[in-house]
Amino acid sequence: MISLLIVAAVVLLAVALAGIISDRHFVVIMLAVELMLIASSILLVYFFASAQDPGSSAVTMIIAIWTVAAVEVITLITFYVFMKSRGFDFDVTRLSKLKW
Repeated sequence: MISLLIVAAVVLLAVALAGIISDRHFVVIMLAVELMLIASSILLVYFFASAQDPGSSAVTMIIAIWTVAAVEVITLITFYVFMKSRGFDFDVTRLSKLKW
């Protein structure tokens, strides 16, 4: 039987793929990549929770994945604020070697 968590992860992955394919805006692409990471984290948590004895390495891996996700979000927000304050365009097709 398919779990609700697997369905949620597949839906998040589909939304992320649609975001990457349909839009060329830098922030949308970065958020779609973040959604992919979240979907993989959900699957990881589900599979370790359904195991008989996941051990302490599973908890360490989950904490590491969530830490990386938090750092990605902080970096994305910092980069967005920096580019917005300098007046840069966020369309990927207009970025030419990131000339500053």
